[in-house]
Amino acid sequence: MKLYLKMITFFIVISFQKTQSQTIDTLVDVGNHKLHFNIIKGKGIPILFEAGGGSDGTVWNSILKPIAEITGATLITYDREGFGKSTINTLETEVSKHGILNSILDLETGLKKLGYNKEIMLVSHSFGGYFSTLYSVRNPNLVKSIVLIDVNHNFMEKFVESDLKKQEKLIPEWKKSNLGLFYMASNIRETTQMISKLSIPQYIPVVDFINGISPFKETEKIEYWKECHKKFVESHPKSIGITAFECGHGIWFDNPSLVITTISKSYAETLNEKQKIEVYERTLNYAISSSNNVKKENSAYIHSEDYLNNLGYEYLNKNENEKALEIFKLNVLLNPSSGNAYDSYGEVLLKMNKKEDAIKMYKKSIELNPENENGKKVINELSKQ
Repeated sequence: MKLYLKMITFFIVISFQKTQSQTIDTLVDVGNHKLHFNIIKGKGIPILFEAGGGSDGTVWNSILKPIAEITGATLITYDREGFGKSTINTLETEVSKHGILNSILDLETGLKKLGYNKEIMLVSHSFGGYFSTLYSVRNPNLVKSIVLIDVNHNFMEKFVESDLKKQEKLIPEWKKSNLGLFYMASNIRETTQMISKLSIPQYIPVVDFINGISPFKETEKIEYWKECHKKFVESHPKSIGITAFECGHGIWFDNPSLVITTISKSYAETLNEKQKIEVYERTLNYAISSSNNVKKENSAYIHSEDYLNNLGYEYLNKNENEKALEIFKLNVLLNPSSGNAYDSYGEVLLKMNKKEDAIKMYKKSIELNPENENGKKVINELSKQ
């Protein structure tokens, strides 16, 4: 089939799936409190998304639609107790009764009431990886595949005490203002100890993403995070490790196409041969279309004011002043109504000791943006010389 025919087929399928999809937004009673679920109805094995610590199910919203269109699967997001729209069991004041095991029991109860306590695929981020691990250990014959997105693995074992030390003043405040965070932080030591003794069953296929841009500043933490991911992949025979280059902790925000195609491919591999080929084809068509859009967006950015401004400063910081001058001059010509463009142009002119021209640019910048305090300050200093 030629590419243009494939694309036509792709959009026909998407249109069909859009008309068939149904979203359910519901609170499910799990015993003394309720869990909020958001479900995009589809067919076959559902995909459950587990958010990171402190987040709720809405964190996944930006990638759900394309995944639903490609896979045709039911997608389930939810909020853990005390987060998002989920309520909290205020009758139970014992901290340990709000730990990870109780959260998994809540989830299992909710899924059962919704009719999704059967085969399932898991996607989790950060702290949510603990939940996918525990759920897979408790339901080893139901979990068909897992995608882990920059999860903790055994990282917290080494740093849990130092992190708790940093949070010791915050935890009492969370007890007053955010019970979800309070119970998560108060139970983190026990959570870490429990998960350190568990492993995802080795016959479950796993994709393990790790960030390319670490959220940590400490070299020790950066290296240990990498080591934990490396050890996981080496120890799990059905795992694949992927480094998401130029991506931070929330990988699907920085490279949505990478995460969407990976989840879709992993889902396809849980299906029979005919269904697998269909999802593979839709995944490929999405990847082609997404790649083309990225090129289009990159092209637009390369000609944008921000790009030219950043490029000018790159040259300026390397003392390549003539190149910076030409870039800032071009930016002013292309964006004559931008006060920031004139301010940057004035800066390079001043650095090249062209004070009169620099003052003109700063005055133009202030004219366009009367709140440009930097420009006012520079002109004031130059007038005193």
